[in-house]
Amino acid sequence: MIALVRYLAVDLLRSQRYLPPLLLHCAVLGMMFSGDAGDALFAYAGSCALIYPVAAWFGVVVATTEDPIQRTVTAVTAGGWGRVAVAQALLAAVGVVVLSVIATVWPVVTNPHPYSLAEVGLGAVAHLVCGFTGVGVGMLCSRPVIGRAGPSLLAVVAVVAVTFKVGQATPVGAVLGGLAHRDLGALPVAAVAAVLLVAVSAVAAWRLGPRRA
Repeated sequence: MIALVRYLAVDLLRSQRYLPPLLLHCAVLGMMFSGDAGDALFAYAGSCALIYPVAAWFGVVVATTEDPIQRTVTAVTAGGWGRVAVAQALLAAVGVVVLSVIATVWPVVTNPHPYSLAEVGLGAVAHLVCGFTGVGVGMLCSRPVIGRAGPSLLAVVAVVAVTFKVGQATPVGAVLGGLAHRDLGALPVAAVAAVLLVAVSAVAAWRLGPRRA
């Protein structure tokens, strides 16, 4: 499995399709935290709202770096569509960790006043929850679940927009609401829901991949 993840990662790096979401992430963080970001939970609320759509974009990138023919060859060589789907999910998770570390550390470095270790830890978990939710949405709205680029893009945009509208009923909404009200008691449940969403996206890719190859 590690070798398969490494292969997909090399293919992703070679394609350079990860660069637009990564650069957007860094550019917006640079604007958000160019001055005093203020209170830690307030600052992290903004970057958590950012990482969700960026991670959704990254999920689409991970799911579509290989074209359908190349993905079929990879599945046959790797021993099945299920292994490829799991490797995709793991690669997307690694990307979320990178995005989360950047978003968590940035205000710590740029702010004139320190954040406590507990605040930084909560911020890291909050970013991971929003990031995992994003990649789950992105992968569910991509091949092989949605085969065409246009409908896939519309689906991602629609889901992200609806998520921000429905409030705390989603993992992202629970995190943002918790940060705003300084009550993160729902964070463990949101974390489980986010991981389950990524797992569902992997299962969907596994089950639908052979049918739509």
